[in-house]
Amino acid sequence: MKVSIYKKPALLFLMVCSLALTGRAQVQIGLKGGLNFSEMLTTGNPSTLVEGNAQNMRYFPFTTFHGGVFFSIPVGKKWVFQPELVYSSQGATDKPEKNYLVTATEDYRFGYLNLPILIKYKLPAGFFVETGPQVGLLLRAKINETMVADASTTQYNIKDQLKSTDLSWVLGAGYCSPFNVGFDIRYNLGLGNINQATAEGLANAPIPNGTIKNSVVQLGVFYIFGKKTFNPPGIEQ
Repeated sequence: MKVSIYKKPALLFLMVCSLALTGRAQVQIGLKGGLNFSEMLTTGNPSTLVEGNAQNMRYFPFTTFHGGVFFSIPVGKKWVFQPELVYSSQGATDKPEKNYLVTATEDYRFGYLNLPILIKYKLPAGFFVETGPQVGLLLRAKINETMVADASTTQYNIKDQLKSTDLSWVLGAGYCSPFNVGFDIRYNLGLGNINQATAEGLANAPIPNGTIKNSVVQLGVFYIFGKKTFNPPGIEQ
């Protein structure tokens, strides 16, 4: 394990924030967290070995979580530059498709350290829209395989079957109250294939031949420390 690889998103986050802090903009820090509705968009022929038998699988979304910190940096009256550092639990669950006997289910558990670099545009009454790129560093990737017959679970480490970084694009909207408490909804669409299955790991690879892209809908709440970001109606900002 190369420690330097794990430092990249944090160093990039600190560099972006340092550049912002050297300017004249009033910078505020915030905390955020919430739910992920995560799935894997796949091509090819998803399959797995269950008790030595190959079975075609179908992926379904499941609910996980995210949480992290961000900097809110005003750029004019309506625009905000917002770099973030967020831990995000992602993945999917799968079951045999068509008429296969459901002998086992599998949960794919991915842990990413994500760095979204967002631009937000303020709308009336505290609402906003946001968009921007996101770079994710894969921290962990495991499969939890649960047998239906006896509910026993076996865990496999598949981190080496996936690419270490993931580039995605963020689209979102939300609301910030006059007290700097708010919520947002986002969609993070993976732009690149994260699959790198090798011959040595095909027995536990999500897809031996094909592509995998992350797809995550996030529902989050946040709090911004310091000066009120959105004033009540009728009060100039």
